[in-house]
Amino acid sequence: MHAPELLEKYNKHIVPNPAVELIHASCDDVEEEALEWARKARFPWPTILMPEWEAVGLHDYGALAGEMLLIDSAGKILAKDEKDAFAKISGLK
Repeated sequence: MHAPELLEKYNKHIVPNPAVELIHASCDDVEEEALEWARKARFPWPTILMPEWEAVGLHDYGALAGEMLLIDSAGKILAKDEKDAFAKISGLK
């Protein structure tokens, strides 16, 4: 998904829902480059760099660049693609 489309979906489905948070798991190793890209794309959510994935538990999910997962607060995967993730987010209250 391209940054403008993701930002639009974020504003529509996630911002009004305090039960959901988006985290960008970046495949970049160079912090300055990843954060500059996120700033230019106007991402309001946190960006976690690949070297930090293991420390924050993202490494356990085996996600690849471009994938979108919906994970609950217990760490259970609820959706493994963008369409299912946003459909489930839309149903959350």
